[in-house]
Amino acid sequence: MSKHSLTGSPEASESSKYECSLCPKRYKRREHLFRHISSHTLQRPYQCHSCDGAFQRADVLKRHLRTCDGGASRASTRRRACDRCVRQKKACSSHQPCHSCAKRGAHCWYATDTGPSPRPSQHSSAKDIPKDQDMNAQFEDPPPPPSASNTMMPWGFTLEDLQNFGTSPIDTFLDPASMQCASPIWPNLSALAPESPATFEPVSSDNCRKSLHFLDKFTSNTGLVSSFDCGTQEQREQVAASLDQQILSQLQQRIMSMPALSMDVPSLVLENNSDTSSTSELSLYWFNDPLSLKTHEILLLIEEVVTIKPRNSSVTLDWSSALRDACLQFFSPSNIRRFLGFYWAIWHPNVNFVHRPTFDMLAAKPTVLAAMALIGACVSPDMPDNEDARTWFNCVEEMVFIDDDFNSDLTYHSSGDMANQRRKIQAVQAAYIVCLYQNWEGTDASKSRIRRYRFATLVSTARDISITAARHLNYSEQGRHEFEWKEYAAREELIRVFTWIFLLDSAFVIFNNLPPRMVIKEMRMHMATPEACFQATTADQCHHQLQLFLPARSLYWTISFRGSFESICKDDLSVNICDLLATLGPLNLFALTSAIHSQIFQFRSAVGTFQLRAPIQNALSNWRDIWHLFSSTFPQGIMPHMTIEDPHIQPEELWRRMGFCRYAPEYWLLAHLLADRLAVLGTSKTENELEPLDEGPLDPILNRYDQTSMRQVNDLIMGFQTFQI
Repeated sequence: MSKHSLTGSPEASESSKYECSLCPKRYKRREHLFRHISSHTLQRPYQCHSCDGAFQRADVLKRHLRTCDGGASRASTRRRACDRCVRQKKACSSHQPCHSCAKRGAHCWYATDTGPSPRPSQHSSAKDIPKDQDMNAQFEDPPPPPSASNTMMPWGFTLEDLQNFGTSPIDTFLDPASMQCASPIWPNLSALAPESPATFEPVSSDNCRKSLHFLDKFTSNTGLVSSFDCGTQEQREQVAASLDQQILSQLQQRIMSMPALSMDVPSLVLENNSDTSSTSELSLYWFNDPLSLKTHEILLLIEEVVTIKPRNSSVTLDWSSALRDACLQFFSPSNIRRFLGFYWAIWHPNVNFVHRPTFDMLAAKPTVLAAMALIGACVSPDMPDNEDARTWFNCVEEMVFIDDDFNSDLTYHSSGDMANQRRKIQAVQAAYIVCLYQNWEGTDASKSRIRRYRFATLVSTARDISITAARHLNYSEQGRHEFEWKEYAAREELIRVFTWIFLLDSAFVIFNNLPPRMVIKEMRMHMATPEACFQATTADQCHHQLQLFLPARSLYWTISFRGSFESICKDDLSVNICDLLATLGPLNLFALTSAIHSQIFQFRSAVGTFQLRAPIQNALSNWRDIWHLFSSTFPQGIMPHMTIEDPHIQPEELWRRMGFCRYAPEYWLLAHLLADRLAVLGTSKTENELEPLDEGPLDPILNRYDQTSMRQVNDLIMGFQTFQI
């Protein structure tokens, strides 16, 4: 017996934390436990082709081949996996360089190779060159592998991969409800803003940079994890461990409830482009997994955009069986569940427009599922997930923007049954998610394409739907028996995705100096409901929260986003409007302060617009008062707005937290500084002063428009250190 399975000593008990529920054995690593669990079944997938022997484990088959007649020719003295794949415990193609090392531009070494000295991989990736331009070589069809234990199955995994729990296709379904708490978590709102309310008072140049520490970091870095509120590496690893534990627990329960497996495993036939078919024995777990149908749908969509490229397509991959296998492995059911787990816990709070309690992976569009999986892989704590995701960026982008639901007639009516339009809403959500990962994780060429073309299409689609359709019914006038939870969820998703489209447009204005594509006057829709309503995990809880926060006589039911912004631009903001906006929470307040930035852009870009100065000053003053009211009125125990810094937050509660919207005070402060700088520059000119032709800056503050880099804004933020308010 291995010493890893001993349970007699306290030391072993503490270090061997993975315990089999079917016997007393314990293991230090989850893949060892997973390998052991397979011994409780009768399945023996590893067969010797020289005799009738069949084995449950690949390593046992390898030892058998060394002694079996004819086995000497199969058992080579050369290790089939390179050093890097051995260290990462991943399948290796045994080439020189292997597929994994070639894809990442890493050195590929075989320490036990008795042949000629290996040479390092010559593949390299440039920052501004699309990643898939250098990937066709690694996805060319490889020669047949030397051993049956490394046979590639039609779904893109090897028999050896079945021993790797992290990427195994037999992972069981991860129910999102299993990660939800029975009741909301009530945080301490003193941590909502990076600074105390005193930061809204005039700020000296000594602490200006400190007050803008988030925006300084945001404009200095690239990547979702580096730019947004995604937690520390340790927290993300805790999420990964929590997901693994839940999947493992469900796997053990499923094995206990299954009868003994026979040797006759069902087969699945998939047709490929060469009109030939491949039939292989699949694990019964994989065969019965309902999510494998989604994997196949994603495969067909990616195959379409790779083989039928439109003119000027950003997809440069060539279709091959190796690329097909890589696609099936990345979007395998187990990976989809794992990546969506990362999406909910790590990313969702930053852009919260998908209603998690009613989200169903099996009913979701494959486009939105693929896009969410890519975001999850980007924020995964495992570097190989981040690197593999980039392979599919352009493919998923193409398939999302040619989707029929995204390009069809999307006109809605606010009085219609919007729950039946959920797939079309998901098409818009998928397009927005593509804009996110390409703009923060893609190459400079991808960022420019998204900003100039794809996002413009997304805004046009939002207008085709009709922004005025994003409105709620007055649920507080409905009894519980009349309240339709899925109808509320669909309407709230539409409101939130329009809100986030406006916020991304504002981000391009602030950080890329791009003229806005949306105007505030067209935002005649409801504002988002409070997070307590959107996070409610049951229909009863949701209806109760709506009655609590938005009673039937609340101004919410009669006021739009446009009306709210026009109200804060007045010098006499009513108490009722102030109370309502404070109740609605940080997402709506973040949208309002972003709208102030759009007005400032109009102010500094137009000629003779000094009449806009007073409304901007009113909006800045009123927004500050509303945020103060929000922070002081809802102390601990009232609203579910915990932050990543909460020491008591658990991985299963991370999806409820507040994302980077909590830094809305910094956006307010930046707008305050810009407005004051414009006031100083406006009064410094003489009345009849004329600038010579082709001289002087285009803009009094930011001189270059539509910039991919945010360096210009970062320099401005750093320059505020010496600017006296």
